[in-house]
Amino acid sequence: MRNLTLIYNNIKRRRSQSLLTVLIVSITIFIFTLIFASLILISDGLKITNEQLGADLMVIPKYASIENRELLFTAYPENVYMPKEIYDDVKKLDGIKNISSQFFSQTLELSCCEPGEEVRIVGIDPNTDFIVSSHLENDADFSDADDLVLGSNFDESLVGEKYLILGHSFNVKAKTKATGTGMDYTIFLNIDTLRKISGESLLAENLWKDKDPSNFISNILVKLEDGYSAEDFEKELENSGIDAKVVLTGETIKGLQNQMKAVIKVLIFVWLGSLIITILSLFGRFNSLVNSRKKEIGLLRALGFRKSQIFLQMFGECSLMAFIGGLIGSISASLCMNMILDMIKNSFSLSPGIWNFKTNLISIIAGILLSLIIGFISSIYPIKKSVSLDPREAITQGEI
Repeated sequence: MRNLTLIYNNIKRRRSQSLLTVLIVSITIFIFTLIFASLILISDGLKITNEQLGADLMVIPKYASIENRELLFTAYPENVYMPKEIYDDVKKLDGIKNISSQFFSQTLELSCCEPGEEVRIVGIDPNTDFIVSSHLENDADFSDADDLVLGSNFDESLVGEKYLILGHSFNVKAKTKATGTGMDYTIFLNIDTLRKISGESLLAENLWKDKDPSNFISNILVKLEDGYSAEDFEKELENSGIDAKVVLTGETIKGLQNQMKAVIKVLIFVWLGSLIITILSLFGRFNSLVNSRKKEIGLLRALGFRKSQIFLQMFGECSLMAFIGGLIGSISASLCMNMILDMIKNSFSLSPGIWNFKTNLISIIAGILLSLIIGFISSIYPIKKSVSLDPREAITQGEI
């Protein structure tokens, strides 16, 4: 305890030098933690989507202008439709293990619905659905026409309550488990119910003028038999003449992964550059700090202090400054992660993984560990060199 007090007092006595050292470490660790946490979240988001989407491919209207990655990763509402007969045509193709259709609608911002912002409302067929049902909390039943399921980002208190959508009241049966994807921001209804209320809604009057929404679907999810490739299915659909196109979930994810890897490489190079500059800067600072205390080291040696005691004393000072810088930098970065997540979503139409306590803690610990490593690398040589000096030589060369 006495040693810690002495270490703290020595740092405090050289306040301006200590603050500059802490600042240098903080900036480097801040950059590292942002990149490290972003890597974790992007990787988790792609992994969760790939594993839990459950479908090998999607079949959407042939001339739909929706971006594949927006359809997969975000909750951005898109009104795309095709005749429901296409579902029956696709169902006849080879290699299908599971197939289910969906219907897209949306709420309007600050309008008739409680969410208060635009979210995707998806109608699903409870008899054929193999996606949403696998994500329901507590294996909740979702079979009645008036049942409703909310994404995980909606308030837990809504479960069991009534919920207003497009002027109609529904029973909130459950929420989905958190996935880190657009599913977390989606409202799920019975497909027939959603088509019915969409047709009755005055807000969609122009969209369904002279058309009956009950005759349309938006999307077909397909899970293939083992050994049957999505590329073969895509060719089969093209050759069949069905007026639709395939979105390969694996290819879309792979394309986004490649795009993200390029961005991440640039960020890593930027961070490595800052890391090298930081180590060199700290080496210079610690070397200057130790050299300025040669007389102090010599006096301590002359008073009978061992080399190991002086080494640990000075190494403790450098490590404490590095630790404080790492703590400040990593915590500051974690506080900025929500802003970074929004930037990732807006720039790449990607829903990253879930920023929770565990991920936050891992990122902070990684930042602190790196700061200690930087402190060790930067200080070990100057300290070792100085404490090895002859006491008389140290007193002659240095100043207190």
